[in-house]
Amino acid sequence: MSRLPQTRVLLRTGVTVAIGLALVGIVPPAHADDLNTTKTDTQSQIQSNTNQTDQDQAALNLASAALQQTQEKLVQAQADLIAKQQATQDAQAEDTRLADLATQAQQTLTARQADLSAAQQAVSAGQAEVQSERDTIGLVAQQAAQQNTTLISISMLLTNFDLGNLSDQIQWTDQSFTASQNAMDGLLQAQTQLQQAEDRSQQAETDAATAQQAAQQAAQTASDHLVVTQQAEATAQQAQQTVAAQVTANQKAQTNAQATVNADKAKQTQLQQQLTQIEQQIAEASAADSHMSTMAAASAPSSVSVAAAQAIAKSLMPNYGFGSDQWTCLVNLWNYESGWRVNARNPSSGAYGIPQALPATKMASAGADWLTNPTTQINWGLGYIKGRYGNPCGAWSHEMAHNWY
Repeated sequence: MSRLPQTRVLLRTGVTVAIGLALVGIVPPAHADDLNTTKTDTQSQIQSNTNQTDQDQAALNLASAALQQTQEKLVQAQADLIAKQQATQDAQAEDTRLADLATQAQQTLTARQADLSAAQQAVSAGQAEVQSERDTIGLVAQQAAQQNTTLISISMLLTNFDLGNLSDQIQWTDQSFTASQNAMDGLLQAQTQLQQAEDRSQQAETDAATAQQAAQQAAQTASDHLVVTQQAEATAQQAQQTVAAQVTANQKAQTNAQATVNADKAKQTQLQQQLTQIEQQIAEASAADSHMSTMAAASAPSSVSVAAAQAIAKSLMPNYGFGSDQWTCLVNLWNYESGWRVNARNPSSGAYGIPQALPATKMASAGADWLTNPTTQINWGLGYIKGRYGNPCGAWSHEMAHNWY
């Protein structure tokens, strides 16, 4: 309700009662007070939607940040995967190289083992040959020595031997021994050379075995490293797939959040348009209500005294559950609003009657004679107070705090 200004309320008389009765029968347009309620509701919706939009925008910001973080993680995961793949390729190449070296070392070892076997066979054969030659030479030398000794003895005993011939025999024997000794020396030298060849083959076989073992160990190390790099690559692949899935999920979340924010903004635009329309309707309704209440005030007589109006109100209070403790508040409230005048009108807002109904035609819900009947006006006012504030003291407290009720 809108309080009358402190200036004197303008009352118009002299207008025919017929005009007032005609006003009673008018079907009122949309009331400004009702529209104000709708406006308040719409503003509340706008505020609520604004809060929701802020929350949804915050959620969108979080989704965008999460998406950016996962995209950065994806780039890092992809780079890590590429590095792991390259490491695997390098390990595979090294594994192949060392496996080839191990194969070559094995082939070399096999060849050295064959050489050693051949050398050992040659040494055995040479040793047997040397032994055979030594035996033969020894036997020949022994026979020659025996023959020469026998010839010399026979020649000296039976004949007049020829010393020259004997000298030739002795020289031949010496030459035979010398030749046998030289042959023995040659055989020993050949045996030594064969032994040296065997020793060299043995060393070559040992070196080849050492190299083959080292190559096998290197190849095994490379193979183990390849397994590790392959596992690392598989882990990186799984990580990349996991992050890619997160990126997809975050992209979907961002899209949904953006759609929600867009819907919020569209709703906000719609509510703002609706509010603008309501404000326009309020202005139009207020103008119409002001005109109607002006006409009603002009046609309504002011024959009811303040005391009579207050007596009516006091008698009706129990009907609304108000006790005597509420009486002073009610008197103060309507003194402040209308001075308890039936035809009181606020020229600014168009509020009318003892309770200052806005618009005036709202009191038609309490009776068709709302224009002039204080009982109808008071019934409407008490009902309004009960429904809005609970009791007159509640309404009076609001009036004192906000200058309206």
